[in-house]
Amino acid sequence: MKTKYFLIASLFLALASCSENKGKKSNSDNVDLESAIENAESRRKADPNASGGNKCLLDYQSKYDQLLSQEDVITATGFSKDVMEVKNNKALKNPEYHSFEYKFKNGRVSKKTGITQGLALPDVVKIESIKAISLSAFENTYKAISDEETQVAKDVLNDATEGKSGDAEADAAVKKAEELNVSKEQVKKTGGKILDVIKEVSKGYRVVENLGDAARWNVVSNELIVLQNGVQFIILCDVNDDNETNKSVAIKLAEIVLNKCQ
Repeated sequence: MKTKYFLIASLFLALASCSENKGKKSNSDNVDLESAIENAESRRKADPNASGGNKCLLDYQSKYDQLLSQEDVITATGFSKDVMEVKNNKALKNPEYHSFEYKFKNGRVSKKTGITQGLALPDVVKIESIKAISLSAFENTYKAISDEETQVAKDVLNDATEGKSGDAEADAAVKKAEELNVSKEQVKKTGGKILDVIKEVSKGYRVVENLGDAARWNVVSNELIVLQNGVQFIILCDVNDDNETNKSVAIKLAEIVLNKCQ
């Protein structure tokens, strides 16, 4: 099941990426894509262990900025409001895919090795992805993806682009690509790259003890994923080149959220 959702996600992302590159993405495309995502997500929610019991967290799906307010972020980071910018992302109708971002222009110059070295980077805190999910699904989702799973997903991706996957959502994504004049080769290439990125990011998951019912910190993406009574939320925290500092601040922010919605 995990490999299947892994595949569907890569197809949706590949389609969105290719569509944007061609400059042909429209509101109707967003609606179609969202419907396909929601259909795939509905199967995940069919997990008999899912409860969605934390109604308080679910109530904040339409007000992410209140769950983690400006004051909360400033308190946890020690940054100044004078250099803060905010962004409320509601591109898709479903609030599970919304986010609220706090960006601080503190003049940090990255010392990390790689493409960001020497670049001036903003310090970023973002809260997103409040959704109902079972503990078993949480543990199965936020873990390293194996080489075997990746290869299976790539094989099925190739089948999907040829209309041989037998999956309605995959077929819908490929059909939409055809309508947008995105070639099968482009979908395969972009989807394969996205699968590789997802696999690499998945290697970064680390268990965080004594936070909610379950929690994972990703050392690659600087994301903290927390589950509390059948509902998850994600905090992205990139405020320092030091991973442990990012993790520490993210945990403080998560504790603020959990204190509002135990």
